[in-house]
Amino acid sequence: MVRRVAWILALTAACHGTPTPVSIAPLPADAYAHYLAGKLAMYRDDAEAASRELSVAAAAAPDQPMITVELARALAKSKQDLAARDVLAKARVKWPHHAQVWLASGEVLERGSDKLPELRKQALDAYRRAIKLESTDERGYIGLARVQLAAGDPKGAEKTLRSLVAKVPDSVDGHYRLAQRLDANGDREAAVKELRAVLEWEPDHLDARMDLARTLRRQGKLAEAVAQTRSAFDRAGQPMDIAEELYWVICEADDRQGAIDLLTLLDDDRSDVDALARVAQLQRGLGRTPEARVVADHIKALDADESVISLAETDLAEGLTDAAIAKASSVRESSERYLEARAVVVNAHLAARQPAKALAVLRPLRAAHPDDLALAFAEALAHADAGDAAAARAIGDKLTGEAIVIAWLRARIVERLGDSAGALKLLEPALKSSPDHVGALNLAGYLLADRKERLDDAERYLARARDLQPGDPAILDSWGWLLYQRGRSRDAVRALDRAYRFAPRETEILVHLAAAWAADGAPGHARELLDRAAAQKPAPDVMRRIDALRQTLR
Repeated sequence: MVRRVAWILALTAACHGTPTPVSIAPLPADAYAHYLAGKLAMYRDDAEAASRELSVAAAAAPDQPMITVELARALAKSKQDLAARDVLAKARVKWPHHAQVWLASGEVLERGSDKLPELRKQALDAYRRAIKLESTDERGYIGLARVQLAAGDPKGAEKTLRSLVAKVPDSVDGHYRLAQRLDANGDREAAVKELRAVLEWEPDHLDARMDLARTLRRQGKLAEAVAQTRSAFDRAGQPMDIAEELYWVICEADDRQGAIDLLTLLDDDRSDVDALARVAQLQRGLGRTPEARVVADHIKALDADESVISLAETDLAEGLTDAAIAKASSVRESSERYLEARAVVVNAHLAARQPAKALAVLRPLRAAHPDDLALAFAEALAHADAGDAAAARAIGDKLTGEAIVIAWLRARIVERLGDSAGALKLLEPALKSSPDHVGALNLAGYLLADRKERLDDAERYLARARDLQPGDPAILDSWGWLLYQRGRSRDAVRALDRAYRFAPRETEILVHLAAAWAADGAPGHARELLDRAAAQKPAPDVMRRIDALRQTLR
């Protein structure tokens, strides 16, 4: 048995391309026992125990480089980086032509390269040596490319990855990482080619399939983007995160029926409470409130309180604020859903233009949850609606959290007070350091468009928002309003009409669409849309805009 294990270890080393002779003498029994114990400890994620066992094994079998390599990796995993580097430094002297020693050296040196930059050059050299000794082991190339990127050398990383896929054409990781580099460089055609290569070798590579779908979408190839996203959705077992991305891609492709079909598919016994609640929310967004009520009824068997909340939110979507308040208020304080239910009550009071009642609901909640960001934001909005600008701003100033999120929330408070210029002053500096926050991008782009200022910047913000969150009618509404402000009324009508079809209960979209139709020479249709908007009983500021636009159509 011992002889067989020794032969296997030697064969393993040979398969990794070790060109120098390594002892094939049988491992001493105690060396094998400690080696096996160390490997088992690593499988248990007990790196400290593994380090102890492998140290004994290495001492008992000093002529086995792979035991030393495993020891170094265990030491590194147990955060004994200095000891790991010391073990490998000695190994490189003892086995200078052993590829695995150099590969492990690159890995361990890379771990400390952020804090000790001098280690980065050593890691680069180690990975290069590993590649030279074993040119078909993809790990050396991938490690080298990773360190090159960390060193600010993306061109070098791309060159390394190209070398990898040329030498090892079936390297799935190589093709995938090269695709990422090419996409970052803006070469989408080449990225698509590499992503297709990944899927040829590994059809169930979900990250590659989703990246392919996103790249195809950015190229305007929406039909294939939908097909690839749907394939990923099915291959992954139809999880909700991919389902939601599929939903928005279908919306971007202007396929309302396809979106409805997907939501119908998701309303089944396999979906949990959170997934069903999200399905109900998306049904409400499409204006399909009867269907949302059906989904809420399905939730009841799983979570009665969440079912009540979903029904209350559906009432709110239909403008039935009293019914929404009554339903949400029925959720008891002992329920895990109580805070969620009270948030619906607050939103209903704000929608009904009852800020004093909203504040009354919020007061005990804020006392019980002083650090809850959502509650603080809701309180600020209620003060703004009540005309207490000082209180609203004071609460906004005290918000804490991620910088871009806080800037976005404060901007929304300030914009609620009618200060769009102040909102932009809060948003734009934050976007410089966090350029991918969709909400902030959309708000900044819309406010600039609405003010008819710096429309090129507005377009840049909104184009990025659309890229990050395709199909979202709120972003499409902002985009359509930008087109309207640029004087492109026909294009604005197309964009806003699509936004309206996917969010028919959003009054502001209707108002924007009416303005676009009026500008495009169809005042009669514009009046019809304004009547439809007024029937939704919008907030006073929106109603004033409806009346003002009507005056221009006479």
